[in-house]
Amino acid sequence: MTDNNVLFENVQKIDPEELSTDVLAYIGDAVYELYFRLHTLKNTKRRTFYQHQMTKNYVSAEGQSEALQEIWDQLPKECQNIVRRGYNSKGAKRKGNDKDYKRATGLEALVGYLFLKGKNHQLLLILNRVSEHVSSW
Repeated sequence: MTDNNVLFENVQKIDPEELSTDVLAYIGDAVYELYFRLHTLKNTKRRTFYQHQMTKNYVSAEGQSEALQEIWDQLPKECQNIVRRGYNSKGAKRKGNDKDYKRATGLEALVGYLFLKGKNHQLLLILNRVSEHVSSW
């Protein structure tokens, strides 16, 4: 049996406090999408087109924005502050005044931050809450 943590052993050497919010969102986007690709896999089996259709409900800017609004009140202040930083980051502002894109960037920054901090339990709670809300739309 192999240890899956070996795959991400270099992550432990990265301090998210030293990274820009845009980098946190970049990492968070990858983690978020991988989580939901794996999450939808059980319902789609090997049909990748169908899986893509399901996954995009979770990973689109609109889906992430709506998910963030649903879980906002459940987030601790520390997490809300990271989301605000992501919302106001340079990367989020590239889309002008697109509130969905800004909220999505904020959520991605939070996911990236928690992942790099190794706060896997808290990250999993948030992703599970998001999956509950998205599946009920």
